[in-house]
Amino acid sequence: MYLAEDRILCWELVSKRGGSWVLHYVKSAYAVTDTPDQVPELVSQRRRWLNGSFFAAIHSTVHFHYIYRSSHSFMRKFWIHIELVYQTFNLIFSWFAIGNFFISFFVLCNALEDPNVIGGRAIHIINLILEYAYIGLLLMCFMLSLGNRPQGSKIGYTMAFVGFALFTIYMTFSAFFLAAKGIQQVLKDEDRGLTVSDFFSNSIFRDIVISLAATFGLYVVASIIHLDPWHMITSFIQYLLLAPSYINVLNVYAFANVHDVSWGTKGDNKVSTDLGEVKMTKNKNEVEVAVPTAETDINAAYEDAIHVLSTKPPKEDHTPDAATKQEDYYRSFRTNVLMAWVLSNALLVAIILTATGSAADRGANNTVNGYMIFILYSVVILALVRFIGSTGYMIVRLFAGE
Repeated sequence: MYLAEDRILCWELVSKRGGSWVLHYVKSAYAVTDTPDQVPELVSQRRRWLNGSFFAAIHSTVHFHYIYRSSHSFMRKFWIHIELVYQTFNLIFSWFAIGNFFISFFVLCNALEDPNVIGGRAIHIINLILEYAYIGLLLMCFMLSLGNRPQGSKIGYTMAFVGFALFTIYMTFSAFFLAAKGIQQVLKDEDRGLTVSDFFSNSIFRDIVISLAATFGLYVVASIIHLDPWHMITSFIQYLLLAPSYINVLNVYAFANVHDVSWGTKGDNKVSTDLGEVKMTKNKNEVEVAVPTAETDINAAYEDAIHVLSTKPPKEDHTPDAATKQEDYYRSFRTNVLMAWVLSNALLVAIILTATGSAADRGANNTVNGYMIFILYSVVILALVRFIGSTGYMIVRLFAGE
């Protein structure tokens, strides 16, 4: 089920009994690959990557006690424990990513219904349409993922990618519009010039804009430190628009096909079976098919059919073979994982949205300041940990080399 995941091998090396193996990242190393250039190929590839990384994270977390059998120093084991805390939180956060994203979408859109922001029936109807469209698009992804090859559902998956990109644009507009309205409210209430402290006193601006700016700011600073900032210019907008599809479209397909252990790379996503061919004539609407015409052939076929019908068929053994049992196990495992994932995220959404209430009644400040703050600052903390790790690597590399 791990799809030959290299992270499993890495963990087993690090936690080897009596060993103190250390893995090093080599920045100067690079690889050349044939990247997906179509949506179906990306979906197939990411299915393997997402499932592989997910189960590798579970494996290393569940078997973390292996580290105690190794001969690593106390300090190294301490830092590995820090990594365990980060990885466990990141694993849980990834599991609930699809629910958290919908909560963020709902809360930000619903906050516009505050009478002090926009309010009115028009924005409520717009949000209602978008919420139903979001749910419909997500349900379409589930239906496409259960039994359909991405190559056979190219239009559907492309529509999903475009749809979630449009939802992201609306969410971004909502976030910055709320921040602007918050600053306007401060100016109106205080009746004076704007100071730096006002930005932090306004909860919406502080929690939404500053948290997002901190997250993306870390990306910019890290790319500059690594002397590789160009992708922030050439690919950052595309990344933002595709990010929701990684959470929704790709995650849905990955969990719905967790039983699939094929590689999913380009050209390796179908079974090659020679079914023969039917010869076509010059007229494309006609084909040549050989059928018996001689009376002897017809009589022989009739006699064969009578013999088959009059012969009692042998008793069939319905005991499944080992391959069938293995396939049934994989599919049952897929069903259980998918059901647990969907129900747990649905339960989270139901609890949070019920507790949050409506911005039209409670105000935008109260709705945004709830669980939404946990989501935003969790993203900041996870990005900060990665930033500290990458910066620490550059410092070590500067003095110790690769």
